[in-house]
Amino acid sequence: MQPDQIVVADRIHVLGTHAPVRALLVREGRVVALGTEEEARAVAKPGFTVERLDGATVTPGLTDAHVHLTLWALARRRVDLNAARTLEDGVAAVAAAGGEGWIRGLGWDVHRWGRFPSRLDLDAAVPGRPCYLESHDIHGAWLNSEGLRRCGITRDTPDPEGGTIVRDAAGEPTGILLETAKVLAEAHLPVPSAAEVREALLDAQSALHALGLTGVHSVEVTGIEDFTAMQADGVLRLRVLQAIPLARLDAAIELGVRSGFGGEWLKLGGVKMFLDGALGSRTAWLREPYEGSTDDRGIQTLASDEFRAHVRRAADAGIASTVHAIGDAAVELAIEVMGSVAPPRAMRHRIEHLQLCPPELWERAARSGIVASVQPVHLMTDIPAAERHWGHERSRGAYAFAAVKRAGMVLAFGSDVPVETADPRPGLYAAVTRRGWDGGPQGGWFAEHCISADEALRAYTEGPAYAANESDRQGRLLPGYHADLAAWDRDPLGVPADELRTMRCVLTMVGGEVVHRA
Repeated sequence: MQPDQIVVADRIHVLGTHAPVRALLVREGRVVALGTEEEARAVAKPGFTVERLDGATVTPGLTDAHVHLTLWALARRRVDLNAARTLEDGVAAVAAAGGEGWIRGLGWDVHRWGRFPSRLDLDAAVPGRPCYLESHDIHGAWLNSEGLRRCGITRDTPDPEGGTIVRDAAGEPTGILLETAKVLAEAHLPVPSAAEVREALLDAQSALHALGLTGVHSVEVTGIEDFTAMQADGVLRLRVLQAIPLARLDAAIELGVRSGFGGEWLKLGGVKMFLDGALGSRTAWLREPYEGSTDDRGIQTLASDEFRAHVRRAADAGIASTVHAIGDAAVELAIEVMGSVAPPRAMRHRIEHLQLCPPELWERAARSGIVASVQPVHLMTDIPAAERHWGHERSRGAYAFAAVKRAGMVLAFGSDVPVETADPRPGLYAAVTRRGWDGGPQGGWFAEHCISADEALRAYTEGPAYAANESDRQGRLLPGYHADLAAWDRDPLGVPADELRTMRCVLTMVGGEVVHRA
């Protein structure tokens, strides 16, 4: 039995409709009272402790509503190509990789490097070791000749449905695999040991705590076994909503597993499906061609009839749908299908990314009841790419946070880590200012889509709780809610927008336990 704890700070934003307070009383991992320190002391049990956070502002702990946590955890131990400003820098980083066997890495970006890399760029640098390097958006892979050889990918290998093996003028694979073509290589990659994954996840969990994060929504194909084992061993200190991979839908239905199954630490969400690719690789599926093209509309990665059938079958079995849709054609299909299929009672349907949503779809999206699981930090990187590939006028429907919120959609903010940083501070900044990493454009990119700091904070707290059907216990610091909180050296609802990127998390608490202290 833990003694009662009184948390005292300059200001505590409990959210909901409640005004800020100065103190919270925590008992057995939950908030039981709020008000002044004197009021908390009056109802605390003897032997209580006081966590005094002078100069700090407390908010509910933030939840990242879209993470690839295992991938990020392992990527932190592999070649980091996000730091490579040029293709030559990237090749040098790969060549410097130690160890034996496959060289793994993540983070190359065709927009940053000016062109797609190729197997030839790597062959001279690492002639004997196979390479598998994922793109910044995780929708492409870069292999060298040895990697292609070990995967059996040749000029005669056909493109899989929903994917592309990029080829040169002679028909030879260049080493770039897009969308589902990545699967051709993934089947040949070594599987990390359970011990390696556990160690990486524990390190990643600590890194998230230091950023004020107390929960995540995991949308990758791996994770459920790792999180289950961590929970069983008592080391899981993030509240995890885990999506069900489409490949496991049949097994889930056969077992009778439903969205919402689980407990306070680990819970199952919807079945994860992909309708298209990404802006960076020009594989996001569009209604009209990309700028400068007459017929390139990206890639539809899941046939419409199959998608409809999956959503219906999952919903009939009590499983919601969690659907990746970036281009406007994919977004429209997602709204049409999920809007016509009632979600199960335990979980709502959601669109992941919703990056290009034209004005004529805003009201339809809101009426559908679908949750908008979006990542504002993408905007900071994608402004030039959106202008280049979607065009200025079409981009008026890009990352339309304010518009879809006004229409009635619930926003659940995330990062898409490792595609972008897991740090929620740039996400808050991007939602409030709509400016890139360089601070431009002045006044914000389509500034009518900016939202307030209060709305952005709620999209990192109340929004994910709503998406997980946990609004009665997560996302706020009201009596009965989990004592999941973050303390900041500045008030995120009171500082100038630029300071949202530099404020510091000084303490994080999950279930009443301090998991990070600066």
